[in-house]
Amino acid sequence: MMEIFKEIASEIVVVKDFRPKRGRHAHFEFKNSEINRLIEEMGFKLYKHQVDALEALYSGENIVVTTPTASGKSEIFRLAIFDNYLSNPQDTYLLVYPTRALINNQYEKFNIENFHFFRITEKMFSAKILTGDVDWSERRKLIREKPRVVFTTPDMIHYNILRNKRDYDWLLRNIKYLVVDELHIYRGVFGTNASYLFKRLLKALERWGKKPQIISLSATLRNPKEFAETFFGRPFKAIAKSTNPFPRRYLVMFEPRRLNEMQLLRKIVENLAEKGIKTLVFFDSRKGTEKLMRFLLTSPAIYKTTTYKGTLPKNIRWEIEKEFKEGKLLVLLTTNALELGIDIGDLDAVINYGIPPDGLFSLIQRFGRAGRKKEREAINAVILRKNGLDYYYKEHVDEFVEKLEKGIIEYMPINLRNRLVVKKHLHYMLSELKILDWDELNEFEKELAMELVEEKKAKIYDNPLTSKKEIRILRPSFNYSSIRTASDESYFLVLDEPWIRYKLGEKSNIGELLRFINWLKLKGYVIEEVDKPEYYRSLLPGMAYFSRGGLYIARDKLSVGKFHFVFANPLNKFWEVDTFPSKREEVEILDIYTKKEYKGVEVYMGRLRVKHHYWGFAVKGKDTPLYSQELLKLKEEGILKGGIYYPTLEIKGEKENLEEGEEWSILSWEKFAKVEFDEPVTWEFETDGIWLIFPEKVRKVSDEEFHEFFKVTTEKNNEDVAFALYERLERRSLFPELLGATTHYLRNFIKETLKSSKIEDEELAFAIKKMIDSKDGIGSALHAIEHNMIKIAPIFTYVDSRELGGYSYESFPGPLFIGKPIVFVYDGNEGGSGLAEILYTNVETLMEKSMEHLKNCNCSDGCPLCVYSPKCGTFNEFLDKWQAMRVWEKIFTS
Repeated sequence: MMEIFKEIASEIVVVKDFRPKRGRHAHFEFKNSEINRLIEEMGFKLYKHQVDALEALYSGENIVVTTPTASGKSEIFRLAIFDNYLSNPQDTYLLVYPTRALINNQYEKFNIENFHFFRITEKMFSAKILTGDVDWSERRKLIREKPRVVFTTPDMIHYNILRNKRDYDWLLRNIKYLVVDELHIYRGVFGTNASYLFKRLLKALERWGKKPQIISLSATLRNPKEFAETFFGRPFKAIAKSTNPFPRRYLVMFEPRRLNEMQLLRKIVENLAEKGIKTLVFFDSRKGTEKLMRFLLTSPAIYKTTTYKGTLPKNIRWEIEKEFKEGKLLVLLTTNALELGIDIGDLDAVINYGIPPDGLFSLIQRFGRAGRKKEREAINAVILRKNGLDYYYKEHVDEFVEKLEKGIIEYMPINLRNRLVVKKHLHYMLSELKILDWDELNEFEKELAMELVEEKKAKIYDNPLTSKKEIRILRPSFNYSSIRTASDESYFLVLDEPWIRYKLGEKSNIGELLRFINWLKLKGYVIEEVDKPEYYRSLLPGMAYFSRGGLYIARDKLSVGKFHFVFANPLNKFWEVDTFPSKREEVEILDIYTKKEYKGVEVYMGRLRVKHHYWGFAVKGKDTPLYSQELLKLKEEGILKGGIYYPTLEIKGEKENLEEGEEWSILSWEKFAKVEFDEPVTWEFETDGIWLIFPEKVRKVSDEEFHEFFKVTTEKNNEDVAFALYERLERRSLFPELLGATTHYLRNFIKETLKSSKIEDEELAFAIKKMIDSKDGIGSALHAIEHNMIKIAPIFTYVDSRELGGYSYESFPGPLFIGKPIVFVYDGNEGGSGLAEILYTNVETLMEKSMEHLKNCNCSDGCPLCVYSPKCGTFNEFLDKWQAMRVWEKIFTS
């Protein structure tokens, strides 16, 4: 198989051959012998871990099975269900999956087994799907037919089952097993929501005297028992030792050398497609999938390749899955949408573009998708980017290989103290159950329940019959919000058609609106559905958006309640252009939870209010002039309220002359324009975070930088020209016009000035630039430290860096710590999802590793490996790696 990569062997830095592993089988005697016959007829034997799980289940325990992908976890509950059905045909089973795509696959597999079950027993199990895709008439039919098995999502339990318990009493009153698959997906805000959703479900079942056994399935977790017990609030037995066989696997680590990243990706895709090898290529962002898709437009592989994202309408996703299974498509460029166990047929290769932002958490799952058949070899490959995580694992290859070989996700955090989320679910629970015993609530829940009382949504009283204190609902919740985010808003990117606007204005109730949205998706008018953060990052008026190789320009937004429709027009898909938001932040401290000190740095954890002010965006790419014409049209229509500007200063320099890592910069040398809104668009939310208050002594670092590099110029007898350039140039005055091209402009202006004086000295040019950098103050050092800590956080805390935000102040403007140098790192999830506590616990390690990482990076002045971030609102300007290292030296040597 490795012959495929022969012509790009120069780009390979590591090849590891994981030898195949044999499986261990065991026998389990089911209550009904027909199930043992079913296993024989289907042609498989039980693995030892499956038998261990069945023994625990049959002894009455709740089980969490945490073994690798393709280890037969689903077979455990399917066999148990079939066995119990023969003894107790009245029992029901609720099977819960985090995505609808997974349900369709699992339903298909269940029906295949159901067919074999019928051949043996002449009894056919009734099973139905209940998701948001099922229309109202089918739902009524399901309620009438009362199937024994219901496949559903947490969302459907939330929106439908718990709100209509009378319709589903046949399901809830007879429930034997509650099956929850892909438990490891329930993290962050979704995990908090889901935990409380299951708490509501289990509480409702208790009212009927039902206590179903819970069967939970997960990827390999380090703490499965602890996580499951926290998540469900029930005791669990963990089955964690896998005994299934593994095929031979090759782990390949690529580093672009002769080729750049996109050229290497293209070559890999072309080679695999030419050999007919089915491949998934994973990216961390939707934009990444579209960038490669556009790069393949002139490749023969384009006809066998497409993008696959969870934001695509379901009918398009189903068509892609079908064509991939049939071999019409060979390569899918995807996000985490295909990370879960969706059955897309045989798969031989998984390529990951870089180390995922959550470290190896996602990579283990993704690599597990390839080689599910023991007789077929599999390729797992990662393409290293210029990124801190990738750099770390390149330098620690043995650690990388060991973790992948073990396949264990180190730690799964869950936060059950998100005030926004928990308060909503308490209101939902009271709305559904009407009354709760006060003592059923924990102290945190009681605190939030009192807020509901103050808001006149609930009432506390003493029940004279039971002598117990109770809380009753006064104003039920009718508008249930999404459990995928803390926000209850949805955003749809829609083709701009006048009749769609008109129809949306006609929709008077939520049911009509939802049906119309589903119809728009089915007919292809909905391009994608995105969340609130993506809207602000990518869909403000005039911004470019890519979908399935196409290019769209965002227009205005029409809101109907909590549903927002962003209209867009398609543009020439061959245009080379992109947009990047320009934003400023404000961080306000609302509450302090705890504090500690390390090496003279005060570290706090608490509640924050974060404000993102979007002032416009930058447009870059060789087709910027063409795109600017489209922006002018939007301005003339009154949709784009703001100015469109072009740099008046000449930005010299060719791509091949860029400093190390500068080609990665947001703007660098390419043509660009900028849009400035008349008024900023502001997104404000509360969350939890940590902040580091540095001692006043670090302020000396800026002066030290100036004197150290001015000394270099005097030693070279060029202090006059150096000081003249220092007096003339200042980043703060250039940035409003040049944005992310400011540093590039400074470097080239210095070089050109020296050249005009017949001086060609790289060391001198660098020293002059650092003198100019010192004008930006200690804020640039703190900004670099903030970026670096976020960048390396996944290595040591297993937190996804995409879920973190940060901001730094040279002099904090708020109360309590006014004038102090502060670095904030906060949970990017609205309301918080438990990440701040993990960061706080590990902050000493983060500080130490930040210093080590900055020192070990070989760049001279900052690069994507150490301090650059694609999320930076100032386009990676005002970053000073030299000062950042000096700050850490002062902290750790004092």
